[in-house]
Amino acid sequence: MPRLPHLRSLTSRLATATPSPTPYRTPFAACRAISTTRVTRGKNTEWVRGKLWKDEAPGSEDPYTQRAEPEDPSNLPEEALRFQHRPDKTPRPVLESRLTLPPKRTEAVSEKEVNSSDPTYVPATEAEGLEEIGALNTWWDQDGHWGEESEFRGFGSPEKIVDKDVVEVYLRQAVVEALALRETGAFPEWATKKWREGPRSELDQVLAVDVQVQGSQPLLKGDVSAIVQNLTAEDNEMKTTEKIFPEEAREMVKTWDASWKNIVLDDQLKFALRKRLYQLTGTLIADSKLGAACTVKHVLTLAVKKPQAKKLAELLETRSDIQNLGNVKVHSRKIGPIEKETALGRWKVIEEELTKRGLPITGTGGMSRNKERDWISGKI
Repeated sequence: MPRLPHLRSLTSRLATATPSPTPYRTPFAACRAISTTRVTRGKNTEWVRGKLWKDEAPGSEDPYTQRAEPEDPSNLPEEALRFQHRPDKTPRPVLESRLTLPPKRTEAVSEKEVNSSDPTYVPATEAEGLEEIGALNTWWDQDGHWGEESEFRGFGSPEKIVDKDVVEVYLRQAVVEALALRETGAFPEWATKKWREGPRSELDQVLAVDVQVQGSQPLLKGDVSAIVQNLTAEDNEMKTTEKIFPEEAREMVKTWDASWKNIVLDDQLKFALRKRLYQLTGTLIADSKLGAACTVKHVLTLAVKKPQAKKLAELLETRSDIQNLGNVKVHSRKIGPIEKETALGRWKVIEEELTKRGLPITGTGGMSRNKERDWISGKI
């Protein structure tokens, strides 16, 4: 293969152009002396500060090295910041609660850890003498965990009164009390508050006040200030010990003039009468019906409800001749076949035999009514 003479001259030129390896050279920046020390910079800044200020210059001499670290601003509210730095993360309403709350869930330490901290520890081999910890679902049923202050106290009377004469007596009491509060000027303050339930003597005092109607304006004749004082007393927890019997209420109603039922009521009086009547009798008039009432007679009609008719079983249970019959038993509902077999003691045997055969004990077990037809027609 012939050689090309010009390639030899090209390789010699490339060899001469390649730089030869040289020893390590120190960079120019490293050889240069750095004179920006703290002392020199302090002198320079002191000279500049002296030229700018005649007296003592404010601020630090070197603001670059004595700069205060900026505070980290936070957009959280103050309550959240207090909760963030508090070691106990329990909510504040839980800490301030009067109830005895269940303890926090903790894990028992192992036997090795107990032996390391207490060499005299001996594990228990029986449950006698150990503390019993109840389940969480029975916590509020235990003594001391649910106080009397946490018990529900309803506003209305727990015993519902349905007798017409007794309701009329309590309605007259509410009318006299509301009008007494209005005459003394205390009605705006006490219209929405709970009125005191006093003893029978205070009830007789209220019913002794005569109610007269002049035109459309009612007028009370009696000791009105004493009634207001009793209603606004501090002892609001006192309950009426004596109730009015229907015979006694019937005699009271006969002595009153029927004109007091024609008193025209505004919205404030209607609300006060409804509230007081609910407190005394337990009957709450609906807002939709109360809005259509205009007089006391209308309120009385809405408050009196006819008692629900008793069922035949309840009437037969009160008859002694039916109860004395040995072959007669009264039930309030229809008795099914399972209950009949259970009374005879045969249902256990029937249930066992149905289970052996794989048949449903109650119901159809998902089988259709025409199962035999499907078998005959070949659908199954």
